[in-house]
Amino acid sequence: MRLLFFLTLFPLAQSLSSVSGEELKDLSAEDLQRLCPNEYKFCPEKVAEGRCFGNSRRAQELKRKCPCSCNGVHHRRIQNCCKAVGKADMEFCLPLCAYNTTLAELGGGLGIKCVSQLNTWAYCASDSNDNTECCKAKGVPNECLSFCKGDVPTCDLQDIFNYKPCLKNMQHIVECQKNSLSPKPSFDPDWEATCDWEN
Repeated sequence: MRLLFFLTLFPLAQSLSSVSGEELKDLSAEDLQRLCPNEYKFCPEKVAEGRCFGNSRRAQELKRKCPCSCNGVHHRRIQNCCKAVGKADMEFCLPLCAYNTTLAELGGGLGIKCVSQLNTWAYCASDSNDNTECCKAKGVPNECLSFCKGDVPTCDLQDIFNYKPCLKNMQHIVECQKNSLSPKPSFDPDWEATCDWEN
């Protein structure tokens, strides 16, 4: 099921990629109409207004009725953050900066080359919000709460595999991260990832 969901979003993720070195602009209603032509007619306009962000009843209903458009604006948000705070020489890692990146992708060729970016991806997925309480309420174990805070102090491959038990909680973590997003980004463009060995 998760793989099928990823495969349906993969063309969307590819079409949302940017030209090297420039920030992606917010998606307009016209952009969303082109990306998601099979959604309800009201989706592009409402989503472009920022109504997919947050945890209100209205936002949850829009996420349910307009999944392609909402996933598009959420993906654009995390991509903009990764472009802003990620290392410039690691821009080739941007395809992995997403809410639906799998363990197989992290363990594959690109994932191994980009392991130093895991901290950046976690920070950007949270949009600098601490979602610990939401994660605890959903039963996420303590050893996985660093993902909820967007603070995963790791930069090597072995550490990624140490987090493997957290994968079964990733759906809850991502729900908390997405539900905490506000219409305006809250990440700090001057933030820098640190690795365990730098502390």
